Amino acid sequence: MLDLRAFCLVADLRSLTAASQLLGESKATVSRRIARLEQSLDVSLLRRSPRLVEPTDDGVAYRQRVGQILELLGDANTAVRQSHAAPSGKLRVTAPPEFGSVLAPHIAAFNRRFPEVLLDLVIAQKLLDFESEHLDVAFRVHAKLPDSPLIAHKLFDIEGATVGSPAYFAEMPAPRQPADLTKHRVVLMQYECAQHPLPFQRADGKGPVTDIRLQPSIAASDMNFVKELALAGAGIAVLPINSVRRELEEGTLVWVLKSYRLFGAAIYLMHQGGRFLPPKVRAFRDFVLDAFAAKGRRVNGR
Repeated sequence: MLDLRAFCLVADLRSLTAASQLLGESKATVSRRIARLEQSLDVSLLRRSPRLVEPTDDGVAYRQRVGQILELLGDANTAVRQSHAAPSGKLRVTAPPEFGSVLAPHIAAFNRRFPEVLLDLVIAQKLLDFESEHLDVAFRVHAKLPDSPLIAHKLFDIEGATVGSPAYFAEMPAPRQPADLTKHRVVLMQYECAQHPLPFQRADGKGPVTDIRLQPSIAASDMNFVKELALAGAGIAVLPINSVRRELEEGTLVWVLKSYRLFGAAIYLMHQGGRFLPPKVRAFRDFVLDAFAAKGRRVNGR
């Protein structure tokens, strides 16, 4: 294995001297390693001159293959070491604002179980880039998963409610079936619910799913702002039922089409793919999947 590493360094650096310095060996020792490798293969791997050392055509092809093998070996060594390592270090997680109240108890519980992991949470409505934002995990709302190299685990469906203020329904008759929504002013979130049809089905499960495509009179990126617009009488809003329970109890919002169920989107836990996950990411993923009883529900990723 050391002979292979020596060859790769010489081929990359085009210098026996530089390679020997990195390996901490004499130039003669490195030269003997290369000669031994060439003899075993019965092929000339390097072209030597007083001023330059460069790989032959066979050496270039061999360097590429050997590099892949050494990379796999390095990954395997890292995986074995990490599998016995306790989760630690900074874990950067992003989530949409509307998921904060659901996520907070689980974040606190994870922190108690893994105190060596420093959780750095970024609460943002927009989808942040994993690479540029140095993210480890993302919680994201999708009506339909986009084509992505990220690994996605579905946590739960978001049950929606069609709600409006008493003042609005004093002005407009309440819809009696989903198709009636097209006659109303509608306020929607800007994510996929504003781009894809909303699937309605009777709560008793009878009848087919009815897809209704709505053109919002107002679309906003912030769920709380959409709720405030509904409270102000701007129209019928489509919001997660958990986000409007207090307003429904207080009577400041009215739930219409209660005989229908609406699942327009779902919450997903997403992380980057790859052969091996860092212990902190693996621990967080497994903890969250257990918490939401979603173990093994991987639905996307290459």
